[in-house]
Parts: sequence; structure tokens; C-alpha cells
Amino acid sequence: MTLKNPFSDHGGIVTEGRFVGRQNEINLIRNRLLGETFGNIAIMGLPRIGKSSLAWNAILSIKGELVSKSIIPIWISFGEFSSLNEVFEEVFLELNEIQFCSKESQEIFKKFHKLFTTAKTSLERRRFIKKYLRLLNSKKIRLILVIDEFDNASKILNLHDFQFLREISNNPETKIGLVIISRKTIQELEPDNGTLSNFYQIFTDLRLKLFSEDDFSFYWKRLKNFGIKLSQEYIDKTRFYCGLHPFLLDVLNYEVFNQIKQIDTNLDSTFKKIVDELKLKMFNEYESIIKLMINEGIERMMMQVIVGPVYDINQRDVEKLLKYDIIYPLNDGTFSSFANYFNDYLVLKANEIDIWPLWSEVENELRLLVKKYLNEKYGGDWENKYITQNKQKGAESFIQEKREMRTKNKRSFGNKASNDLVDYTYPMELFDRFIALDWGWSVSVFGKQKNDWKPIFEHLGRIRNPLAHNNPSFLTDSDKNIAEGYCKIILEKIYDWKMRL
Repeated sequence: MTLKNPFSDHGGIVTEGRFVGRQNEINLIRNRLLGETFGNIAIMGLPRIGKSSLAWNAILSIKGELVSKSIIPIWISFGEFSSLNEVFEEVFLELNEIQFCSKESQEIFKKFHKLFTTAKTSLERRRFIKKYLRLLNSKKIRLILVIDEFDNASKILNLHDFQFLREISNNPETKIGLVIISRKTIQELEPDNGTLSNFYQIFTDLRLKLFSEDDFSFYWKRLKNFGIKLSQEYIDKTRFYCGLHPFLLDVLNYEVFNQIKQIDTNLDSTFKKIVDELKLKMFNEYESIIKLMINEGIERMMMQVIVGPVYDINQRDVEKLLKYDIIYPLNDGTFSSFANYFNDYLVLKANEIDIWPLWSEVENELRLLVKKYLNEKYGGDWENKYITQNKQKGAESFIQEKREMRTKNKRSFGNKASNDLVDYTYPMELFDRFIALDWGWSVSVFGKQKNDWKPIFEHLGRIRNPLAHNNPSFLTDSDKNIAEGYCKIILEKIYDWKMRL
């Protein structure tokens, strides 16, 4: 028996049995829109975590039942339109196709629609929109617009359009229900005008996060219902790469199930056979996430919290990342991203995302300096010679630790990971394990006494650490100025030394 890939629809709106969990969110949407009294709700969150699927399954999946109760839901994608008038032209066309009232009333609605389409000015069209909506309300018919891709509103709506939407949704005579789906908040998308009431104020916010633990359990339970055998090892592996991210779980499982021909195929062995292909797929998806983070202006904050150095982040930035569900606190007082493998990938990407360009330059120059020293003193194969000469100073355990880091990175990222152990060292390690260890060589670069430099590297070392939420040591302006001064001094010393070579 051939097994149909249950993840073939990944990337689109998932419905029926493919939609799992999110029951609390569905209840919140329905309570807000479908009760005796109703209002508006804005669903926000990062791309591909299921915002559109949630709205569809909460409202559109029961469209037939709702229409029988004189509640008419209509799905609109703002990405398709260039003006608000085009949006309502689509709304009225869809209403013409739905039998939601008597034939006599339907003819009246069609008449209003015709007057709307033949109106010569935008102002006239808005008047007919209001007349149409008043007629709907007079007949106890509730219109609900589910607007997907509302981020496009900043391109097609002006201040007056936002005010018009506010008026028709807020006025009892024209009242409609609105479900807005977007990455950004409505407040971020709406033009600022302090003299007018804001559109965003008439909404309840639903910030959709990744799967909860319960949702994650439902996700795997659904697969088991297909008769598929799932080991805990397989579930743990997918969690390592994807965390609780719905879309990434689907992407990974789609690739695995594409290799399966029969129901009794072992998922674990299939995973092992294609693990390198899966990693490449995850790299591509991670790059998409990082690109989106850059577009949202939060990639630097993310890097500081997970990788360091902590330079210009504050508590508000941390709260924003927590709201997006990009990070979460760990028991040891630090933070993690949504997946352990993504954490490792961020470390690999650290040099490409400039958190603090001056520090990136310093760290790069220090590592180049240490590499030159090691090559001069020990040659290309320096690791074992270094251990032998510095065995009494803990060199063996230090090198072993760095080798393990290198092995882990090579295993995870292949040729993308560095072969040189120096690239896995931190500022204080560069100083204590190499620069200060042979001051006879280093003095030509730095001058003075090595004890004069130790507090400088200690200060930079504290900055280099990622953020700990139980001790959020954000940099003060004074700390920042001191650190920048130290960085400039180090660079000046290294550049002067290079000129003398």
C-alpha cells in the first residue's frame, strides 16, 4: 500500500484534519465575532506560523452554518487590490453570489451594487457602500470581512481609508465585523494623526505564537491516527531542527515522507539517510526567517540575545522578541530561539549580521593576530604542540573543549563551519590563552604590561556574552563609550604593528 504524503499541502492554508490545535485561539475569534454582540480582532505574528489557517478554520470553515444564521463571512486578500474601492467591488460581487436573503431583497442589493459601480467619484462610491451596509443591518444580516495580507494596507490605504473602515465598523447603522491578518500591528501600518480616532483602537489583538506543547502533541497524534509508527527519537529530532514552528515541522516531515513508499517504512532510518538534504532545506528556511527578521528590523536584537555581544538592546526590545515568540527564557537564565539548531546557525551567521561593526572588526583582527602568532611559533599543525608546551596551564582541557565545538559545528554545518580552533574562542580566551601567555611576542603589538590589558579584555568579555534574563546587564552609555574606546585602542595598536612589519 502506497502512503500518500500527508504534508503535500504545506505552505498554504491548511484545513479540516490537517489543521491541529489552536483551540483557545479559535474560541477567542468566534467569541469576538459570532456572539449576539460582536467586534473586531487583529491576528498578528511572524509569517508562516498559521495566521491565515487559523482565521480560515475559525470562520470560513463554518461558512455554510453561519450563512444560515444570517452571518456572511467573506475572505479578502489585500495583496490582490490597489484601492479600497476595488476591495468593496469584490465584496459586493461575492455577496451577489450568496443566497442570504429573499429574492426581492437580493434585487435591491444588486441595484445598490450597480449604483456603486457606476458612481463617478470615490466619495459617491463610499456613500453607496454605507447605504448597502445600512440595508444589510436593517435586515439583521451581519457581514464579516476576513482581510488577509493586511500589511499591504500601507501601500493601498491612506488616512481617509482607515477612517472610513473605522466608521463603517464602529457605526451601529453600518456595523461590520473585521478580522485583520498581518505581520505588523495595525498601529504600525496606520498613518499617524493625533487629531483623529485611531483604527487600531477598535480591535482586540491576537498575537499568534508558535505551537503550544498541547498543539505539538496534537500534531503528532494526527500522524499516529494514519497508522504511522512514530518513535520518540524521531519526534525529538524534528524538535531539535524545528522547535514548535508549525511550518518548519511540515517542511521537514514533507521531505521525510517523500522518501517513504510503504506505511511500515521506518521513519528514523529514512531521516538518517537524508539528514544532509534536510539540513540544506533547513538552511534555506532559516535564511528566509532571517530575511524576514531583517525586514521587521529585529535581527540585530535577536543576535544580541542569543549570540552576543549585547550592545544596544534594551528591555523593550526583549519584550518585543518575546511577543513575537522568537525567543524564550531557559532554566539556566539565558535565552534560546525557537529551535536549538537555529541557535547554532545564528552563531555561524554572527559575522554576517553586524550587531556592532566596531566590535566585529576588533574580534576579527584579534583572531588574525593570534593565528599569525600560532603559525610563527608552532607552525600550521599547532594544536598538539601548544598542548605540550602549556600542559600545566590547562591547555589540554581548553583545546579539547574547542575541538568539541568544532566537531559539533562541522557535523551540523559541514564546510560552512571553520576548521580553525581560534574561530571558536572568545575575547578573554584570546587574551588569557594566547596573547598574555606569551607576552614576549605580544608586547611588540600592545606595549605596556600585560596586567594593564587584562581589565580591558575583561570589560569586552562581559559585553561579548549573550543576554541572561535573570540578570539583564544592558549596556549603559558609559559602558558603551568605554568599550568603544577600548576597541579603538586595540585596533590602533594592531594597525600600527602591521605597518611596522
